[in-house]
Amino acid sequence: MRLIAASAVALGLLSLPALPDYKQAVAYYMQGRYDKAIQEIKPDLDANPDWEFGHRLAGLSYLRLKNNALAISSLTRAVQLKSKAFSTYLGLGQAYFNMQRYDSCVDALNQGEPLAASEKEPEKERYKLLQLRGYACYQLQKFNEAVIDLQAAIRISGSDWADYSHLGIALYNVKRDDDALQALLKALALKPGHNTTTEYIAKAYFRKGLSALSAKQYDQSLDLLRKARDYNPRDGFVYYNMAEAYLFQKNFAEAEKSLNQALDLMPRSAEVLQRLGLIYEKQKKWDLSLSSYQRAYEITQSPGLKEAIDRVAELKRR
Repeated sequence: MRLIAASAVALGLLSLPALPDYKQAVAYYMQGRYDKAIQEIKPDLDANPDWEFGHRLAGLSYLRLKNNALAISSLTRAVQLKSKAFSTYLGLGQAYFNMQRYDSCVDALNQGEPLAASEKEPEKERYKLLQLRGYACYQLQKFNEAVIDLQAAIRISGSDWADYSHLGIALYNVKRDDDALQALLKALALKPGHNTTTEYIAKAYFRKGLSALSAKQYDQSLDLLRKARDYNPRDGFVYYNMAEAYLFQKNFAEAEKSLNQALDLMPRSAEVLQRLGLIYEKQKKWDLSLSSYQRAYEITQSPGLKEAIDRVAELKRR
């Protein structure tokens, strides 16, 4: 999660007027000279420990310098002094997020949320809050809450690929696969080739394919599983389940092909070898069937496999 842009935070700093003596510190901040801003304001802040604006400016400067611990200390003090600036809470939330203290991030943002409406550009500030809180809820695996915030953020500004990607993964985790795919495909269009986005597109298609397979909708299942394969051609389970659909359609040649592709990716899978043995058995390829069953039995000594070996051995002798 990137830091909030300096110019955006500066708007919050200027939401309350600074005394003339402190204009130089504000100027340093606006110029991106955050260490100079801290040096300029620190003597007066030490002399006036209850000065909310001073703690706010110092905290936001520390945040920009990636000193999250000192940012939290200064901004927490500004909160204790009943800061009325939204930037205080947004900055505090960002610092907590950077330190992976996601619960505290959400708490800070919740506390500051009513103040966003009083900003010069309230929708812009609300987007920042919703985005950051959505990402924090995502990290906390509170996926329903993440979905609500990220959908609201996208309604304000739907241009960030990461918002769509996080939303899509959150939707996948609450088993809303159609909505997940819509968000993930948008993310991939905005950032082609992103590995995690592509991975979850494959996962969503795979889960939809399994549902169709369970419902005996074999053509639909194959269509969905092929899409999963296209996005993740290294997933052996996709080929295994494609073979299942082909098997139910009695398309043994395609089932055999898919199982061999699965076996290339999962050479120690007793399930794949057992299924391959069955496909060969259906086609009366006794030697290949017996070999597959025996290889599976070397991995898993199950009664079912022993029975299959004996059965095919008997068929071969006839």
